[in-house]
Amino acid sequence: MDYKYLASKIGIDEEDFMELAELFIATTLSDLDKIKQGVSKNCPQDAAAASHSIKGAAGNMGFDAIFVLAKKMEVEAKAGSLENFDAHIKDLETQVKALTTN
Repeated sequence: MDYKYLASKIGIDEEDFMELAELFIATTLSDLDKIKQGVSKNCPQDAAAASHSIKGAAGNMGFDAIFVLAKKMEVEAKAGSLENFDAHIKDLETQVKALTTN
């Protein structure tokens, strides 16, 4: 991932972007826990709220693939469906992990 490009895209330097990326990762992992809890309690509203949070932050950071997945999760949860969330959670975890290896 080209962090320098993403930083310039939102008008900050790369070092500040990396700090924001670390915060994004920590917050997203916390939100993932909330999604998992929502799924385990069969509470789509909780999963939708946490997905919405991830979607917004990912969009602001320019993490487009995470944004698209979180948006899909939010829409499904708002419709009351948690059917695909085990796969969505795995995909999201993989994408967030990829941020830490770049």
